[in-house]
Amino acid sequence: MARVTLLLPGLFRRAEVALPKNGEDPPGIRKLARWLGRASPLVPGAADPGDAWETQLAKRLGFVQPDSGPRLWLARPVRLTPGMKDLVADPVDEVHQEEREALWEAARPELDAVGATLRLSSGGLWILEMEGEGMGAGIAPSQGLGRSMSPGSMEGDIARRLQILGNALQMAWFQHPVNQAREQYGRDPVHGLWLWSPGRPEGGTPVRAVCGGGPIAHFLADWTALDWSPDPASAAGMARDTVVVLDALGSARDLEQHAELMQSLADDVVQPLMPLLRRGSLEALEFHDPLARSEPPRVLTRRNSFAFWRRSRAL
Repeated sequence: MARVTLLLPGLFRRAEVALPKNGEDPPGIRKLARWLGRASPLVPGAADPGDAWETQLAKRLGFVQPDSGPRLWLARPVRLTPGMKDLVADPVDEVHQEEREALWEAARPELDAVGATLRLSSGGLWILEMEGEGMGAGIAPSQGLGRSMSPGSMEGDIARRLQILGNALQMAWFQHPVNQAREQYGRDPVHGLWLWSPGRPEGGTPVRAVCGGGPIAHFLADWTALDWSPDPASAAGMARDTVVVLDALGSARDLEQHAELMQSLADDVVQPLMPLLRRGSLEALEFHDPLARSEPPRVLTRRNSFAFWRRSRAL
């Protein structure tokens, strides 16, 4: 029987910091609180609660981290600025084709020196490929971007080469004419790459579809030949084992936007799944908050969806 897993970074954001409420929650959030109150705590499985949503999704799709051989990293172009102690990396979202080609050409000697290559994915993501020994997955974008960068590990062949490459790219690109022109027109320069590897899809997975999660989820689903929809609300139409990602919850700019997204989660994503659960078309709904510090994942089955006597879970 099909199961829907919801990866919802920031689901318990307000509850965990015990922020006071200003009036009553909207109806959708109250419904979501009732459903979560009826759900049972779930023993963590292959994806650890502390993993970023990207890592949790990759593990659920059968990706494992190799310790040798060829592998690839998603290479997000970033702007680097000084932080309190270390540099802070912020994503650069728009790099024109001619700019990318010029930056990649300038980086060719540095890439050749460590045995790496850059290419575009079919969806337009920057991909770094390299072969070697040791671990070097990096930190997932949702956990690292916008925060101080700690010095990378120098243990192992891959880790050392990635560290050397990162430093070399900063030197090659810092005063590059592309960046000078971008800054002149008020656009963010590209100082380096944020590297994260999902591993390789060598394990099995019951998942048959992914909904939401943007370009990263699309890339992982495409690699594993799974169906992908950009809309988290399309899960009810899948009728099979599905992972839903609402990553916008984790990046909501304020509590007002967070509340709007929670309302949409309740009305557009979970509500259409409830009739399927109650008539037995779905085995269960799993709710995971990768950002939660104390809240365990929860599972809602057909049986406990009718446990009307259970108290709502504070959200």
